[in-house]
Amino acid sequence: KLFKYYPKRRKILKERLAETEKQNKELEDRLSRLAAEFDNYKKRVAKEQNQLVKNANENLISKLLESLDNFLRALDSARNSADIKSLQAGLELIYSQLMEILTKEGLEEIKALGERFDPHLHEAVLQIESDQPEGSIVDEISKGYKLNGKVIRHSKVVVAKHKNGSAKASESGQSESKDKADTE
Repeated sequence: KLFKYYPKRRKILKERLAETEKQNKELEDRLSRLAAEFDNYKKRVAKEQNQLVKNANENLISKLLESLDNFLRALDSARNSADIKSLQAGLELIYSQLMEILTKEGLEEIKALGERFDPHLHEAVLQIESDQPEGSIVDEISKGYKLNGKVIRHSKVVVAKHKNGSAKASESGQSESKDKADTE
């Protein structure tokens, strides 16, 4: 009823409504396009990441191919020759070559022999009686490695423990000194 008396106002409100609906439609279209673009972006990034993962080691493997060729040459030489010293020298050269490549890529050996046992770096596979201090590493079964500071393989080690006789001797030495102190 009110709009019957104010036709201009009705016309203005209809125009504003039409303009607002038009803006709403444009914003919905824009939002729809942005959502589609973002979805395409996510798919493209996922595809690139998968490709990166697939080819991540390509550079390292390319560097290792020369060492692989040298191993083949050493095997051929070993089949055709009885000279152990030249075979040993060839294998040492290949080992040095491999370690140089891997060190440049961030590989680092974990020092173990003579060190104190650290469960973050070492894996104890055996404990033997030894004259070495208890908890020190007396043998290394297999080397451990870090890659860019992260342990990728723990060193497998043999850890020292007190000899039964030496532990008893030190206990009896302590009790003897205690007895002397009591008698004095």
